[in-house]
Amino acid sequence: MEIFLDAPNFGNLEKEYILNCIDSTYVSTAGPFVPEFEEKFANYVGTKKAVSVQSGTAALHMALHELGIGPGDEVIVPVITFIATVNPVMYVGATPVFVDVDPKTWNMDPNEVEKAITPRTKAIIPVHLYGNPCDMDGLMDISSQRCQ
Repeated sequence: MEIFLDAPNFGNLEKEYILNCIDSTYVSTAGPFVPEFEEKFANYVGTKKAVSVQSGTAALHMALHELGIGPGDEVIVPVITFIATVNPVMYVGATPVFVDVDPKTWNMDPNEVEKAITPRTKAIIPVHLYGNPCDMDGLMDISSQRCQ
């Protein structure tokens, strides 16, 4: 018996959209669907503009760059994650600092995060794993108190 980490869940609407992309010959980071998505997403979150990227890695890279994070800075990441969480930290020249996870949720342990913070800490990248959300309240409390 196969057990999927995340079983596919496609309906008729998703099939229609995928076929529209294939028929238009734009199935990547360009084409008519990208500006439409960006506009709808910006409206949804209540901002003037939104920019889409082709991957989470690119999104993290852009966010770290725009925050001015670079050489000499530290970014806290969980020990259990995909390399795409760590690569953007290294792309901007910062140092990833790995923290242990809560064995019940597999997510960052806020107590471990607090212990890992130094004067060089500029960001914390939480990763929600296996359908378990991080303790965002705990992480935001720590971040607002210690990472200014």
